[in-house]
Amino acid sequence: ALTDGLLIVRYLFGVGNNALVNGALGAGATRTSPAAVLQYLDSIRPLLDIDGNSQADALSDGLLILRYLFGMRGAPLIDSVVGVGATRTTAAQIEARVQSLLP
Repeated sequence: ALTDGLLIVRYLFGVGNNALVNGALGAGATRTSPAAVLQYLDSIRPLLDIDGNSQADALSDGLLILRYLFGMRGAPLIDSVVGVGATRTTAAQIEARVQSLLP
């Protein structure tokens, strides 16, 4: 959560350059430059639309990813976070979507 999750939230908020990666790279990271992280996240941005409302947004999708990575499941995972127009609205749907992105 404090590496990948933080990078995703910063990215979705539009943070760039060194501020994107400062203090957020895990041990053994293979993408360590801001440019490499940004390029990768740009390439997967459509996948980061966790709630399925056709927008990858920091305050919905980013928070859903962070909550999941911090171990939240069920109602606490989705409480007051799912975006307007979402097609994935249940905790089970959100959990499955995030799980599909994990290695």
